[in-house]
Amino acid sequence: MATYNDLQQGSYYVIQEIENATLELVYVPLITDKCVLVEYQDEEQTLSWYRKTEELFEVVEQLTEEQAVIYESLFEDLEEEEDDFFWDDDDDDDEFWGGEDDDDDDEDEGNIKVINN
Repeated sequence: MATYNDLQQGSYYVIQEIENATLELVYVPLITDKCVLVEYQDEEQTLSWYRKTEELFEVVEQLTEEQAVIYESLFEDLEEEEDDFFWDDDDDDDEFWGGEDDDDDDEDEGNIKVINN
């Protein structure tokens, strides 16, 4: 059986923690004298500490540098798409924020409105 000590810092791995479990992609951001920090590449990117002596059912493979770059670029593309969706550069929100289509602004320029409660 493999152990967490078999993993190298700064690398991605496809692992199977226990027999008959699904394969998981993990990244190892940090290794200390006795422990390994593992980042699971799931939706939440969970971090977990393991003793170096803890067993894994199997280390299926270590991703190459090229494979790691391809994997990371998938998320960069998704982040760019999300940014484009949420931060639309169009000026369509001017109407919402009282921009160009607000005819009352011209009449109120220079006047200060005071609201008393």
